[in-house]
Amino acid sequence: MKRNRLVLLVAMLPALAGMQAQTSYEAAVLLDTDLSGTARYVGMGGAMSALGAEMSTMSTNPAGTALYRSWDAALSFGGNWATQRTQTNLGRGRAFSSYGSFDNAGVVIANKQSNDDLLRFVNFGFNYRNVKRFGGKMGMASDLNGLSQTGQMAWQAYENQDVVYEDFDETDELGFFQSNYYKESWVGWLTLMGTQGYLIDGSALDNGKYYPSYNNSYKEVQSGGIDAYDFNLSFNLSDAVYLGATFTAYTVDRHIESTYTEEFADGDYTLQNFYRTNGSGYDFKLGVILRPFEESSFRFGVSATTPTVYSLCDYNSAILSSNVSLTDADGNSWIQSTTIDTQNGKAYGGDCYTEYTMIAPMKVNFSLGGTIGTSLALGAEYEYTDYATTKLYHHDGVENTEMNDHTGANFNGKHTLRLGAEKTFGTFYTRLGYNFQTGGYKKDAWKWIPLNSVQTNTAYANVKSTNNFTLGIGFRGNVFYTDMALLYSHHSADFFPFDNPQPEATSLTRSLVKGMMTVGMRF
Repeated sequence: MKRNRLVLLVAMLPALAGMQAQTSYEAAVLLDTDLSGTARYVGMGGAMSALGAEMSTMSTNPAGTALYRSWDAALSFGGNWATQRTQTNLGRGRAFSSYGSFDNAGVVIANKQSNDDLLRFVNFGFNYRNVKRFGGKMGMASDLNGLSQTGQMAWQAYENQDVVYEDFDETDELGFFQSNYYKESWVGWLTLMGTQGYLIDGSALDNGKYYPSYNNSYKEVQSGGIDAYDFNLSFNLSDAVYLGATFTAYTVDRHIESTYTEEFADGDYTLQNFYRTNGSGYDFKLGVILRPFEESSFRFGVSATTPTVYSLCDYNSAILSSNVSLTDADGNSWIQSTTIDTQNGKAYGGDCYTEYTMIAPMKVNFSLGGTIGTSLALGAEYEYTDYATTKLYHHDGVENTEMNDHTGANFNGKHTLRLGAEKTFGTFYTRLGYNFQTGGYKKDAWKWIPLNSVQTNTAYANVKSTNNFTLGIGFRGNVFYTDMALLYSHHSADFFPFDNPQPEATSLTRSLVKGMMTVGMRF
């Protein structure tokens, strides 16, 4: 295979605000939440916002804590067993992982004000909860049928109209390889690594020409999570109107390590990506629960969560190892083996970090709850958030309009349904719950990596829906109590290792079995 190298000769692109790492998909991952909280809350499928008297509800409807008449303190922890399966034209893949989790630590302080006046209780609450766990592994291999990730590298070069090329003299000591373009903000790292690894050349600018591959493989390991800290205030008015407010602070810590490999007629290459996101955020929640009939326990609730403001920092680095058969003008052939490591001094000189702000969409929640007799409690609720309204801003506060337009065109609303039942047998409780979430991705959604992005992981998944089935039991003493829950969660997605040109989708499913326990005391 005869190759020319790209020679980048341009000045700074005025339309680009600097190096970019964030994409719509990195943002969307932070919007997704697990079914987590106390074991009672999980055992009920999370359908407790209108029933209340449960500390986990301060994150869905803050008025839920206004139904407390005594103090409550609890700790929750569990074990998780996750299996991810893939189905491609080459067969099936399976990856298993297990990990422990600390799910909840909270307290509610009930302050009785009167028996007969308008204001009956003023309650205070704090609750730590693990919102999202990123623990998991996946792997896949497929026949590309002539497609290639190098097509996305070539397309990135082609789309950059300010990149020009010319034949490269192999004896030129001052060529492209001797220049540290990784520090410049006007060129993407995919273009740079593809060029330096002899995977694309000047012909890449000819309508994004690429070199076909036979097959590929992809492996990924994720770790980290999102933690939330709820600070709650609620009011009980005449045991008929319950009001609440919650301020929530978040911490984000997500790590991804991936390895992508392709084989083609004249060689092969492996691209390793190292990505992590750290940051913090906050939002406010307001809620009300009404009990319209004095003789009935039936009540309904409405709550809203303001857009969550995240201050984030992405760290990116990559290693490309390639083996390519080259032929010069005289017909001499050789194998060119190249390794590009963006962490070494000849490239970027360390992780590239990108600071930015993300505004996550607001949420609205509608809930119903009540008891039948004295032994059966039922809850149902619906929650909505619109992924398409997610906004990204550069570190200087300027809106990332191109990425936000892409988000709006590829994502849509996410719907969550929660149903739960609790049956009492004296001091023994049994629970059953169901929780359903749509994915929030349009069917033909795709991952756009900006021309000047330091992002080199081209993989993405369009999550379809998640089904959660739960069981629970509990024991209540005069002061101490314990609850246990078992959760089975399953979701499906279409996975793509790259986009342009887009290969056949890999069917990806993730199953999670979680066992958890809460120990607490009411006094």
